[in-house]
Amino acid sequence: MQETKRTTNKTKYSRVILEDGFGFRKYGVDYKSAPSPTQVDDCTQWLLTYAKKTRRPEGKRLNSYYLKHVVERAVGHYISNGALIQAAIALGFECSLIDGPNGLFHIDLRLPEDDWKRVKPTGFSKFLFKHDHSQLARHSKIDPTWPRQAKRFIDFWRYLGCDGGFGGTDDELCEAWESWTGKMPPRPDLIKTRVVYKRECDFINYGDRYPVADEGGTYLYALVDIDEEYDLIRVRYVGQTVSPSKRLTEHIKRPGSIDRVKWIGQMLCQDKYPQMAIIRRGVALSEAGILEKAAIYAFQSCETHWDDKLNGFPPLDDALLNIDK
Repeated sequence: MQETKRTTNKTKYSRVILEDGFGFRKYGVDYKSAPSPTQVDDCTQWLLTYAKKTRRPEGKRLNSYYLKHVVERAVGHYISNGALIQAAIALGFECSLIDGPNGLFHIDLRLPEDDWKRVKPTGFSKFLFKHDHSQLARHSKIDPTWPRQAKRFIDFWRYLGCDGGFGGTDDELCEAWESWTGKMPPRPDLIKTRVVYKRECDFINYGDRYPVADEGGTYLYALVDIDEEYDLIRVRYVGQTVSPSKRLTEHIKRPGSIDRVKWIGQMLCQDKYPQMAIIRRGVALSEAGILEKAAIYAFQSCETHWDDKLNGFPPLDDALLNIDK
């Protein structure tokens, strides 16, 4: 049995590693109580996989009794305190203090279940975690699946299931987002999608004349593909414009993205043109960007359909042909 010397309160003790719930002991050394070689091997393999050497201040060092319980959960059977201590010392982990039978080690754990803690929060999440006075902030900070590096409002909105209309959470999120950005959040429920699908708004055909928006205002619109046979409306693009007639002509003559070129080209081959649905009139220019994003998010949810090739639903971001998603 290897004898190990450690210092506690400036007094030197000769302590020996024992099993059966013990670790370091000053008296009553029983060499028959040496740690189980099998348990020591289990601890050694676990420490090699999940532990790293580090320097920890007093009060932050890891207790061997805590560590032995962590190993037990991993390997599925009993591990003695002594086995953990012997394995750790043999691997060169420094035990700078002794607390009764337990060793206090300079060890940093890298457990798979703790990977989320090492994901650095950015943007909104960083702001939220620093201002954890709200219930949302406190819960999100300890949530291992929280999208800590997401950049868009919609990522947090969908993560919290706000599309389902659960009360409270959506308001908390929006209040926090407005505090962070100083702007109104682009929440999808600001947009009434039914005005398009129920034909409760103006529809413009190619060549139609439509009034230009008043000064300081603009229109929120959607480009739609209408199946007259089945009376089905599919929204393909969302935008804003002060001159709907001119903008519709520009879309048809200069579609822009490759996906829009393919879509409009296919319609033209069928002697059809996309139509423009006016989602909202008189939108203040100061709010147009926010409401445009809100409309994109709202119609993405409406336009996501089952895909037999995927045997599932495609990503919501692929539902519309907007470049800036």
